[in-house]
Amino acid sequence: MPEKKPPPLSRRERQIMEIVYARGSATAAEVLDGMPDPPSYSAVRAMMRILEDKGHLTHRHDGPRYVYSPVVPRTAARQSALKQLVKTFFDGSAPQ
Repeated sequence: MPEKKPPPLSRRERQIMEIVYARGSATAAEVLDGMPDPPSYSAVRAMMRILEDKGHLTHRHDGPRYVYSPVVPRTAARQSALKQLVKTFFDGSAPQ
């Protein structure tokens, strides 16, 4: 059975993932602090829940806070993003 790939990420979702990858794990407040021109706190929380639903993040409870961690290692995420870039802009040909 082929591996199911998570849906592509929006610009804001990519920003969130970059922050979580850089920190290793992060709360919504920590992500909010790391975002340029951030949306509201509740918008960040909603996007992180969506990223969890898409299979990019998982969370654990730390008292009243949710601490989110990436599901896929950063190297695998980079490879997937690079493959998508080559497919989209270079008709799947790396030499192009």
